[in-house]
Amino acid sequence: MPQHSIDDLRARIGRRDLRITEIHAESLSYQPTDGSSVHICGPVVLSRMDAGYVKIRTDQGIEGLGPAAIGKHHDQLLGRNPFDVLDMNLRGGLDVACWDIIGQALDTPVCDLLAVDGVARRLIPVYASGGVMWTYYDRGDGQAFGVDQLIEEALDYQRQGFTVFKWRPGTDWEEAGITPAKLGEICRQLRGAVGPDFGLGLEKKGYDSWTLDECLEIAPIIDELDFLFFEQPMGDEGPAQFGDYRRLKQLMPRVMLWGGERFRCAEEARPWIEAGIYDAVQADCVHLGITENWRLAQIAGAHGIRTVPHNWQSSLGTVCNSHLVAGVASGHMCEFFMYPNDMRYDLLQAPPRPHNGVLTLAETPGLGARLLDDAGDRFAAIEGSAVTANPRFPQAWERARRREAEVAAAYAAT
Repeated sequence: MPQHSIDDLRARIGRRDLRITEIHAESLSYQPTDGSSVHICGPVVLSRMDAGYVKIRTDQGIEGLGPAAIGKHHDQLLGRNPFDVLDMNLRGGLDVACWDIIGQALDTPVCDLLAVDGVARRLIPVYASGGVMWTYYDRGDGQAFGVDQLIEEALDYQRQGFTVFKWRPGTDWEEAGITPAKLGEICRQLRGAVGPDFGLGLEKKGYDSWTLDECLEIAPIIDELDFLFFEQPMGDEGPAQFGDYRRLKQLMPRVMLWGGERFRCAEEARPWIEAGIYDAVQADCVHLGITENWRLAQIAGAHGIRTVPHNWQSSLGTVCNSHLVAGVASGHMCEFFMYPNDMRYDLLQAPPRPHNGVLTLAETPGLGARLLDDAGDRFAAIEGSAVTANPRFPQAWERARRREAEVAAAYAAT
């Protein structure tokens, strides 16, 4: 793949005389008004989704927007030039907002600034990311549950034009008597319902880890069923996992292994890429920012690894992650969250909306993202934890946390 050095990128954006004069960060929350949840997966219930934004204003009146509230300690950026973003070691929304300013100042979409030849793609494939609301138990609401509910969701995404669906493996396994073999039968029924040409991805357990033995049991099943990918079932614990992940990959040669949403810098991802463990890296601009994720994408591209950003909080994340995918040679596709969350479409004036599983990026300078005037009122921040144990089996969360800790500790000890 054609690569791009940081000096090439610096030369592309050049420099304009701008100064940061104001920074404002705000937290946001979406919570259903009917008392329902946004996520029932594994042993927990999420009552809401928290996100946020940061705005940076310059002395020439240009205002940049980025995802995620960042706290209040950012006064050191006042007076700085956003065109120095490549050298400021910023992360998350601050970095993204600087890129938004640069694109507006240069009258160029950010994705084109990132592209080797200055012309990025405009059509970005996205996959429907859901499967967090289906339960093994009957909720008593007269609606489908179990595999029937999962199939209903998948068929709905097919009708919407998506070509790939990633799902989580249901609520707590111990309480439902689920094993990898039983989950394999669910996978088989799902494949039969959606047909042979619909892409399927399976993720880690919600708020829990697969054990190696569980992974080795499910791998040949999803390979036989021609799944597209298996996502970080044992987490991103480090190089001590590489041998076990290689064993897993040998049992599913037709299934890609994706991961890396917890990576927080390019160098953390480098060993995974150079060892060929992940076939796609899922680092997220919401956490890394565009600059650091661009660096990571260059490493990935040099080794034939795809860039497929994690994208889970709001339409602001969709905007910056899709610009990254469009602008780097390793860009493959982007996650598009489908759990209940009004910040998907009701946060921005022109939110990105997929059509037949594809986002079309506009020619708008910068990122083209503008908040609705009443966004802060619609999504006022809510204090306190959004995560609680599922009241049907409150003991399960502690058991899951213990298992995750044991998986992490096992690799830390090697």
